[in-house]
Amino acid sequence: MKNIRKILTMSLVAFSFFACEENENVTYDGSQTGVGFREATQSLTVRTEGSMITLDAQATTLSESDRTYNVTVDMEATTAPSPSNYSFGTLTIPANSFDGSMDVTFNDTDLVDFVSYDLVLKLELDAGLAVVGSQTATITFNKYILCNDLELTLNEDSYGSERTWDIVDSTGAIVQSGGPFGNVSGGEVQTANFTLPDGCYTFTIYDSYGDGQADGNVTGDYSLDCSIINHASGTGNWGSSESTDFCVNP
Repeated sequence: MKNIRKILTMSLVAFSFFACEENENVTYDGSQTGVGFREATQSLTVRTEGSMITLDAQATTLSESDRTYNVTVDMEATTAPSPSNYSFGTLTIPANSFDGSMDVTFNDTDLVDFVSYDLVLKLELDAGLAVVGSQTATITFNKYILCNDLELTLNEDSYGSERTWDIVDSTGAIVQSGGPFGNVSGGEVQTANFTLPDGCYTFTIYDSYGDGQADGNVTGDYSLDCSIINHASGTGNWGSSESTDFCVNP
């Protein structure tokens, strides 16, 4: 049964990437030009001297000339204290390329310690273009803080016995690990609290069966956090393992 669920889930993931999305009454069918952000969400810590993040974009066709697209702010969804906290230009996809990008810069003016904010950007597309990937990009940002006390939260599916995790440092040595956990019919929450010295690490979560935290009835997720800083997160069927690189007080 779990094999069947796994096949169905993988099919749905593949379909969601290639399947059609509607934009200006245009359905993407693989033949026309589709444009969109590659990632719908990203996070950033804003330092005193300012910080910058690059939003990557994609197109489904090539062009002999540069293509530029306007980007606007969704003011209803954006929680930044002021428009002066961020700035950006247009999204550009260079000539003869499927890939483009746009830089967004931030400053920490009026940002409050230990408060997280969202900047939601929307890609403006002309009629006739479709969306591939995401038409919006949400950047979650906060003022730079020092934080060494981490908490890992695992909202499990019904097969916690398949779950283990570890954190390795820059030398490859395991500095934290956990699991496996017991099986429960409705899932359960597992937490681990620990302190990491300043430095860079890799968090990896494992599933011995290969279907992540999705058993067909209960869909789980995980989150590795330090105060308001999210270092790693995932949900559903992430396969046999999922790894995230992160740094503590970079």
